[in-house]
Amino acid sequence: MLLLRNRILTLIILLLVSLGLKGQESDADTLGTVEFPFINYEADTLINAAHLLPFYNKLLKLENGDTNQVSILHIGDSHLQADFLTREVRKSLQLRFGNAGRGLVFPLRVAGTNEPADYRSSTNAGWAVAKIIGQNKNPEPGISGISMLSNENGAYFDVTTQNHDELDYAFDQVTFIHTKDSLQFDCRFTHDPYKFGYLMSARPMEPGENTTMVRFQQPASFVRIQAEQTESVQSSITINGLILQNSKPGVLYNSVGINGAHFNDYNYSPLFFKQMKAVKPDLVIISLGTNEGANIKVTEEEIITSVSTMLQSIRSAYPGTCILIATPADDYFRKKYKNLYLEAVQRALVKSAEQEGVACWDMYSITGGFGSCTEWRKAGMLQHDGVHYNKQGYILQGSLLYKALIDSYLKYAAD
Repeated sequence: MLLLRNRILTLIILLLVSLGLKGQESDADTLGTVEFPFINYEADTLINAAHLLPFYNKLLKLENGDTNQVSILHIGDSHLQADFLTREVRKSLQLRFGNAGRGLVFPLRVAGTNEPADYRSSTNAGWAVAKIIGQNKNPEPGISGISMLSNENGAYFDVTTQNHDELDYAFDQVTFIHTKDSLQFDCRFTHDPYKFGYLMSARPMEPGENTTMVRFQQPASFVRIQAEQTESVQSSITINGLILQNSKPGVLYNSVGINGAHFNDYNYSPLFFKQMKAVKPDLVIISLGTNEGANIKVTEEEIITSVSTMLQSIRSAYPGTCILIATPADDYFRKKYKNLYLEAVQRALVKSAEQEGVACWDMYSITGGFGSCTEWRKAGMLQHDGVHYNKQGYILQGSLLYKALIDSYLKYAAD
């Protein structure tokens, strides 16, 4: 009897230890050892990768110590706003090539929407908010796809970076992207809420200027930007985003995701492209099409026209940047039907990449193609709405994108 009790006790202890170890595993750890039969791993490559050679050349220079930083801008919709997919790519690139900082951020929590987990925002004031989606475009949305305005003298917002994935996102340089004219409040920057910091004028030094840059003497994880009226005509502060970076060599991976966004939502927001110069992207990745695929009237011709308009705007705003179009993963139509309309989007995006002379990453085909959403749901990586993936799913998609990028780069570097 005593022997039996001891065996039972031993089994219980082993079970508890096993559960404890399992609980310590991250999503990334778990996914790293699992291969899913519905994913076409052999197809996880870039189409028209030769169009990315200038970007690869800059990565190679970075790896050889011949340049300091390489910048990427990833544009998308709700699949990007939470930053799970993009964070996986950012983490992997920065662990290999160096961490130049968190990059472009926006106080999304202050704006009343969901925010990535690696920074937190707060405020002492009320703000008028406008996004690239919908009819309200005041204040005009800029590079973050969303903008905020306050008429309160003394209004401030705080951003605090949170470290994840062995990466330190302390920064010593802040580039504030905002409206600059004589009617705007000046801005005070501080990395300590109990100190005054730097007072910066909102008057542009040159026509069209829309950034103010401040360097801190020591790396910080906190910044407060506060409106300060110094002239009677000043009446508001308008925020379009801020770039947080350090002085180290590495990759700056900037992501923009707006829930519900279409290609034309960006296309109808000219300030978005005008402010692209602040990011200085060596590569622009476009992950859109899911919301177009929710429209039963969608046509390939409409998608191709929308893509062409966006690419023209990108090239006009920042000539010479490389462009990569990513197709969306499969999803359900109205939560329960296999989505035939998303196939038209995928075909149009692949065709657009070929016609426009840009690279393409066909995630739709790589992750299983038509009907594969059922397999992702069985694997526990698709949310109940049938459109959005959970953290695990997005991490897996991000790891696939990184693999396609790095494999293509290594082929270039080896030649």
